Amino acid sequence: MSVATSRQAGHTPLLSTQEMGGNFTRMESAGSTGLPSLRCPVKAKVVFLTHYIPLYQVRVLQEVTKRLSDFHILLSTPIEPNRDFRPDWTGLDVSIQRTITFRRPWRHAEAGFRDRLYVHVPYDTINQLRRIQPDVVVSHELGARSAAAAAFCRSTGTPLVLATFMSEHTEIGRGRLRHGLRRRLIRAADAITFNGPSCCRVLESLGSEPTQLFPWSYAADDRRFCSDTEVPPRDEAAVKGRLLCIGQLTERKGVDRVVEQLRCFCRSRSASLQLTLVGDGPRRNALEAIAKELESSQEGLTLRLLGNQPAEELPRLMQQHSLVMAPTLADEWLLVVNEAMHLGMPVLGSIYSQAVTTLVKNGENGWRYDPLADKPPSSRTPSADASTLDQALQSYLDTPDEELATMRHQARQTVRELTPQRSATEFCKAVEAVLGSGKNSTSPSDRNDHFGDGGRSAESDRPNATTGGDR
Repeated sequence: MSVATSRQAGHTPLLSTQEMGGNFTRMESAGSTGLPSLRCPVKAKVVFLTHYIPLYQVRVLQEVTKRLSDFHILLSTPIEPNRDFRPDWTGLDVSIQRTITFRRPWRHAEAGFRDRLYVHVPYDTINQLRRIQPDVVVSHELGARSAAAAAFCRSTGTPLVLATFMSEHTEIGRGRLRHGLRRRLIRAADAITFNGPSCCRVLESLGSEPTQLFPWSYAADDRRFCSDTEVPPRDEAAVKGRLLCIGQLTERKGVDRVVEQLRCFCRSRSASLQLTLVGDGPRRNALEAIAKELESSQEGLTLRLLGNQPAEELPRLMQQHSLVMAPTLADEWLLVVNEAMHLGMPVLGSIYSQAVTTLVKNGENGWRYDPLADKPPSSRTPSADASTLDQALQSYLDTPDEELATMRHQARQTVRELTPQRSATEFCKAVEAVLGSGKNSTSPSDRNDHFGDGGRSAESDRPNATTGGDR
């Protein structure tokens, strides 16, 4: 793929937030306190290397652009094949790298699901960084992309920030070779961002130092999901029992398991529930067959599949339902938890989402449950504070309408400060902390000389980008 610099106006994005809710104090002690103060703009040329830009991250990166004097993004690919949206790079300086992409299977040792992952190996990272000659490099994930970035930073003395997004549960079953590479990368980094308390614990187990660690929270798109937006009051009695689940229809997202568990609940308790699934994926055909079967069986569960929906439709759909379900079997966060709470939706969520374990408090703004509670204890790590789905559902159904209204208010309060502005400030705070402190640091002029004339002349060959929004 040829390298091209482009900015594209277009489809407005869905966004997410990653914060720490009740555990946010842990994040604060590891790098920031509240909303950190920041000199704006930070006078630095910063490069962010990542796989692609999910729609939920666009608003955060736009805010980062406002806070840095010079911000470049290098992508491995415009979009991954299993994603169904039009990329939005409005106002961002984006270049596409030359990359080899391959698929590999992921079988989770504890949860038992199979999923497909796309692995990107950009092979022009060092040349791209020579061309841009950044003051700070921020690299996403702990793989080949970051290994190349670390090599460049080691050679030039450029500070390196590693942006990590993981949880203890998603890391189960990782091999020794991968752990070895990650330890080396952590030793090479000047700073490391983490997306939640569980991610922080993983980094500590890999040898990170407390002074390296800075929070970088997910943040929902504040054009659609904002705690200050007026939300019409609900008729609680009319929507009681209407459950909404948004996400890919895959084994990992736990949709098959939750449908079967809801069927059993309705049969055993003579309950009536409606589950609406928004999204698409390889399990859709099987789920549509179950939906038809349920129509004629009168088991008490109604299953609706709406497929992918435009982002602007999600607030309306949430208003038509009572709560959001998050039945995932493994997610390093899960943005829909934040989005739901911004719109006053209690969340009935799986403990295998870091967003759920961080933000959801039982009986206050939702309920946690263990979707694998029916598996033998020998095949999983039991949770002390999570109920079964049956118990969580019954707690929800037994909650009076007035208490549900209070929970909706509490949900909005939980995520009120989890905004793109805060997330961008956290990112820039990590950048600001490492400026001039790169390991084996050299002066900017020495970095230019390190690669000879090729590093300097490449900048003049860079294509001009068209502006697609306010900087």
